[in-house]
Amino acid sequence: MLDQMQKMMATPQAREMVFKMIAQQVAQAPPEKRAALARVKVTMERSKRGLHLEVGQSDDAQVEVVIKEAIENWTDMVSRGFQSMGFSVEIVD
Repeated sequence: MLDQMQKMMATPQAREMVFKMIAQQVAQAPPEKRAALARVKVTMERSKRGLHLEVGQSDDAQVEVVIKEAIENWTDMVSRGFQSMGFSVEIVD
């Protein structure tokens, strides 16, 4: 089952479907919120065996909530994915 799930999310079509759903939700936001999101810089530094993610701050309080929730949700999803494969996961705050 794990192999099937990994293969499913490994396909470009599956990833495209997930991100298309996210983009549709964002498209429904008011223009000022979309503009506030666009002003936030996200930097990802990829290394040979790791990834560092840095998300800038927003001047919009609601966008700050979105950033906080997104980081929490993605951290949970990635950590649970590694845990489900049997890795020992440590989240450092």
